Amino acid sequence: MARKSNNKQVTVKSDVEISNEEVSIQPEIIEGDEQAEVTADVPVDHFTNIVLDGKALKLSPKTVNHVFYELSEHDELKALYLRLSGNEGGGLHSKEWIAIDDVFTLLNEQEDKPFKSTVFKSVFKGSSANNAGFLAACCRGLGLIIPTEKSVFLHQLAPDYEQRREELLSLVDGETKSE
Repeated sequence: MARKSNNKQVTVKSDVEISNEEVSIQPEIIEGDEQAEVTADVPVDHFTNIVLDGKALKLSPKTVNHVFYELSEHDELKALYLRLSGNEGGGLHSKEWIAIDDVFTLLNEQEDKPFKSTVFKSVFKGSSANNAGFLAACCRGLGLIIPTEKSVFLHQLAPDYEQRREELLSLVDGETKSE
């Protein structure tokens, strides 16, 4: 849109759509040939450095479907985060980023006792019923836990849990230890 003001050409540029509702936008007024853009406040994504993109078999022995996950280094905190990025065969889940240290804290508390997937509920803000089971599947896929002899739905720490934990944590430094 161009307007004349005191014999000067003034250009107002806006990418905002106007609806029937009252909108209070104060566009920047620019003189001459300069250009300006109005941008919306976009949240910053601190998880652009994906260090591991994986998949894990779901827990049920009746399925061959997978859960997909990503491990990312938070660009400011320099800490490792995990999120459930998708799954085959359906089932809603939260895609929020979870500090891997929170997962390790829970696993460290389990020591030598069998545990259910529900221990993972506390690391999620979202409340999808599938979150805990899908995260348990991811932890199996990462080699952190294994099923118990009594049930495929009960877990225990993998024999090499500490080594696997350290290998994952080393991804933050950009170095992976050999397996």
